[in-house]
Amino acid sequence: MGDWTVDADGVLALLTSIDTAGPDFERAHRDVTDAAESGTTLSVGGRTVVKTAWTTFIEDRALVPGKIMHEVAAAASAMSEATAALVAGDEQVSLDTRAAQSRAEGWGIAPVEAYSASAGEN
Repeated sequence: MGDWTVDADGVLALLTSIDTAGPDFERAHRDVTDAAESGTTLSVGGRTVVKTAWTTFIEDRALVPGKIMHEVAAAASAMSEATAALVAGDEQVSLDTRAAQSRAEGWGIAPVEAYSASAGEN
């Protein structure tokens, strides 16, 4: 089995840094929304060419900040859930190992350390 660990504190620090960027994304989303809505003033004398061009231009772009916010939130949530599952799994493996060792010792089977070459040298 390979060695691996989960740095739960590091994950928390990363998620916190993502959370602090939230207001910037919200501001960008609001600014784009405001810019999109400003197109209503682009009609002059009944002519809507500029307004139509602006609406076409901003239509897709207005969705970008919201899409980014959604993707970042989904990734952060998934990372949080995965970390919690791994940490819980580590704890469960530890509990299962202790229980198995206790059962083995109850059957008169010594732990692995008792059979190693350096047994009793401590």
